Amino acid sequence: MMKFSRSLSFFLLLFAFASPAWLGNRAAAQSLTKLDAAINIVGQFSGNTSGNGIQDKPTDSLGVVVSAREMFHYWLGYEINYGYTRFAERYTAPSYGGIQVQNNMHEVTAAYLVHGPTIPLLGLQPFAGVGVGGLVFLPTETGGQGYGQQYRIPILYEVGANFPVLTSHFGFRLQYRGLSYKVPDFGSPLLTLNVRRQTTEPSVGAYFHF
Repeated sequence: MMKFSRSLSFFLLLFAFASPAWLGNRAAAQSLTKLDAAINIVGQFSGNTSGNGIQDKPTDSLGVVVSAREMFHYWLGYEINYGYTRFAERYTAPSYGGIQVQNNMHEVTAAYLVHGPTIPLLGLQPFAGVGVGGLVFLPTETGGQGYGQQYRIPILYEVGANFPVLTSHFGFRLQYRGLSYKVPDFGSPLLTLNVRRQTTEPSVGAYFHF
């Protein structure tokens, strides 16, 4: 747990220094009307990948993503995300048959957002975003086969829409998220594909606009 806390601290510091959203002169007083917070339930689906004579077929999973957003203008802003899922990597190769590694995946990402104009008849506001972050793969004690934790740097892309309910301060959020990153190998040559994969995360949740 202490190692994981240090990992999250490292990624948070990385975002703070890497993104201009946290740099430069900022107004001393920030209006709360520019902020919102959301929680989404996500379905996680990663495609099968092959490399170096090894194939990986990860299991599908459900997870959660918590987000905080700030808008600089009505159309431009940024968000910070924390996500969690548990699933298993299933590696197969002619030399050893199969190895399954169950792990907890923690996501910390940051993205720039672009909001489109509100569609009057439907009352929804579309958005899109792109960003980067960090993934921490933590093999479980019972199903992790004794492998150690591993980090990956993903590219995040997303599209979605907000649906206000009765008031502009609360609504539902439908979203499609995608993560592109190098397949984890947990430091073992037996599990090293050395290729990237795409993880798709359709999600639904609720947001609160301050």
